[in-house]
Amino acid sequence: MSWRIAFQVAATYVGAVMGAGFASGQEIQQFFARYHSFGLMGILVSSALFALLGWIMLDLQERWRIYSYSEFFRRLFGRKWGVRADYLVSVLLFMGMLAMLSGAGALFEQYFALPRYAGIVLTAVVIALALWQRGKGVLWINTVLIPLKFAFCLGIGLIAVLFAHPGEMEGFIQPSNPVVNHWAVSAVLYVSFNLTLAMVVFASLGKEIHRRGAKLGAFLGGLALGAFALVIALALMRFPEVQGMEIPMVAVAGKLGNWPAFLYMVVLWLAMVTAAIGNAFSLVSRIATMGWLGYAQSILLVLVLVIPLAGIKFSHLVQIGYPIFGYIGLVFLPVLFIKWIRR
Repeated sequence: MSWRIAFQVAATYVGAVMGAGFASGQEIQQFFARYHSFGLMGILVSSALFALLGWIMLDLQERWRIYSYSEFFRRLFGRKWGVRADYLVSVLLFMGMLAMLSGAGALFEQYFALPRYAGIVLTAVVIALALWQRGKGVLWINTVLIPLKFAFCLGIGLIAVLFAHPGEMEGFIQPSNPVVNHWAVSAVLYVSFNLTLAMVVFASLGKEIHRRGAKLGAFLGGLALGAFALVIALALMRFPEVQGMEIPMVAVAGKLGNWPAFLYMVVLWLAMVTAAIGNAFSLVSRIATMGWLGYAQSILLVLVLVIPLAGIKFSHLVQIGYPIFGYIGLVFLPVLFIKWIRR
């Protein structure tokens, strides 16, 4: 077994899920922290599902010799429904990339005092450079950046939970969500939405992950996601005054001083970049396989379409869009189990 491959796959899995919404605390706030102790139970459920379903995804892709997510969906649902799932996931990938660019623009505007589109364009340039290297570029950028942001964000969260002093709930707004209001449903929807993105990223990488150690990497990546979500949830619950903010974990880091807050913002931007690269690579690869545009032209097309729309408010995408696509993605979970058991 190759531990290097296991590490790369685990990092890619974490990168596919741990985007701007995750590292900023916005996703954990909406899906878990607002349920308090039940939210912590939800994190344990979601972590177990991430680990198990990650293993199942890679096992099926290895057995079927899958090299694109459209092919994977055809094997899961058949030709007719597989095509429809393909179109749905393309929209989901575009929305995920849009959310990351929107978050980057908000970060540069609110915390670096730069124009919103400066952050959007800079992030788009970094994405284009990574995509130019194709699958190997995606794997290696995740291998370098994911451990950095994972360790830093985890460290800041733990230090804040253990040593920082909570405020007096100044400006506290208890977040609510009209789309979902039960901790167990919320946990499953969170897995459903993010697993679809991870499934697409893994399938798009093709032979790069058809190696020994890949399935273990997916399993470990699922556990790592649970550990990180647990730390963020504990931090948000310890500092309820930050709940309801656009980027609550930056406010938590600010409890430790200006430099931790600044560094957390930098790492948060890296989280946006890696998640956007995973979404963009899968979408660009799909467009290129259709045959009417080359790979480079597909990169340009996606960026031209997404950049003008990136001004949509980030928290609205997380609060409304993510749960809706989570409901839609629920069909994938039982089908994965059924196909795997039959195999």
